[in-house]
Amino acid sequence: MINTTGYVTFSYIPKAVKNYKQHASKTINAYSKNGNVFDVQTVSEPFERKGDIVLQIKCNFDINLKERYGFKDNMDYINVITDQLKELLPMQGVPITQIVTIQKM
Repeated sequence: MINTTGYVTFSYIPKAVKNYKQHASKTINAYSKNGNVFDVQTVSEPFERKGDIVLQIKCNFDINLKERYGFKDNMDYINVITDQLKELLPMQGVPITQIVTIQKM
């Protein structure tokens, strides 16, 4: 297993605009499953993009990935981490990802 930690900033379309910060934080943090942990740090004010109400969310992540055949160095996992985050979180658009650690468990 590969463990990686860092921060990700992404756009999120909320289902509710009332109490949007609490709702968005609770929704994103609920994706903490199967050893993966997400912790929302900031939620922006709502803004409109292409007719949708959108929030910008920044959260910490601590996720586990399966080791991949042919990956010799931890740096080989950088592109895989962003793809995995896109699968795990309800994000819109292209995320900004800052990876802090990548290590074999």
